[in-house]
Amino acid sequence: MALLEWTEQLELGVDRMDETHREFVAQLNALHAASQEDFLPMLDAFIEHTVEHFAQEARWMNEMPFPPKHCHMHEHEGVLEIMREVRRMVSEGKTHVGPVLVRELAPWFENHARSMDATLAFFLRCHAAGVDPMQVLAAQSAHPCAHGAGQACGGVEAGAAC
Repeated sequence: MALLEWTEQLELGVDRMDETHREFVAQLNALHAASQEDFLPMLDAFIEHTVEHFAQEARWMNEMPFPPKHCHMHEHEGVLEIMREVRRMVSEGKTHVGPVLVRELAPWFENHARSMDATLAFFLRCHAAGVDPMQVLAAQSAHPCAHGAGQACGGVEAGAAC
């Protein structure tokens, strides 16, 4: 059984981001099912994937004005630091910590994708559409029904009828 199921709720409307997130979920699930013998090499591959995953998001954040960039990148750095520390511990024979990391990454990822990555996806969609995301947010917060940022720049215009 999968540790984390890919659902529509994890779709953020940015193809490359969604593809990378699907890969992350698939590798996390594979790591969850890994034998003790296969765990370390699979963890190495997962860390490598995660480094590139986070680097791609950092490149996107650096290509545009993205106010929460430092907070988002700081969270990525913390996760990678923990992954590397667990990798070290597993390589020293403390194999019981590997499954704990895997189990904890599932809820972390869901929360991160639905919050920080959803915000990044919103900014990316606005940036691609040539729209200032801060103006969209300001217009939405002034609108009585205040559509969520996840909808803006993805088909719903600021100030659109409820």
